[in-house]
Amino acid sequence: MRRLSRTVNNHPVPPSAPHDDVPAALTRLAETLPTLDPAATAHIVLTLWEGVGLARACGVIAATQEPADPPGRWTRRRRNAETVEYLLAQQLTRTAAAKNHQLQLYTPHPHPRTGHPDTAITAVLAFTDTAGPAAQDAAAAADTWDDRRSLSACTTLTTELAACWRGQRPAYQLRLDPPAPPWWTGTTPGPEPR
Repeated sequence: MRRLSRTVNNHPVPPSAPHDDVPAALTRLAETLPTLDPAATAHIVLTLWEGVGLARACGVIAATQEPADPPGRWTRRRRNAETVEYLLAQQLTRTAAAKNHQLQLYTPHPHPRTGHPDTAITAVLAFTDTAGPAAQDAAAAADTWDDRRSLSACTTLTTELAACWRGQRPAYQLRLDPPAPPWWTGTTPGPEPR
């Protein structure tokens, strides 16, 4: 029997899930965000963190699965979105709620072409549509200034992430001074599966 090592929104996801499972997991997470209690800041932060990781994975999927026509559309948008994904992750690591957790973004494994990139991008846009309002509500209900500031920034950044994937922000470029943070590179162990 194959053991599942992680869950996304209480749904099991195998360690090397097929690409089609990642957009589905992000869509489930996006549907769950509006139902979360804004006063449960730690839960909102961890859910947003998981969403950013899955959105990042969906972007990689779209860029690696894109059809030849038009050439490079999703790859270019992926490079632009990566900057905003990094800034979102950075803001979430600055919250008081995240200080008690080891955070690591979900990174997809290379897979053969299995599906259409539009499915992955639709999931990212669904996430950004619900993540912004969830972050705004959580910021208003947060107990600490760090959480309010970071979650307020996430509200704006989710709008920017959607704009990147719609092709409205073509000039973002991620430039990291070495070394990159371990939560971005995946060199630290993630939280135990729930």
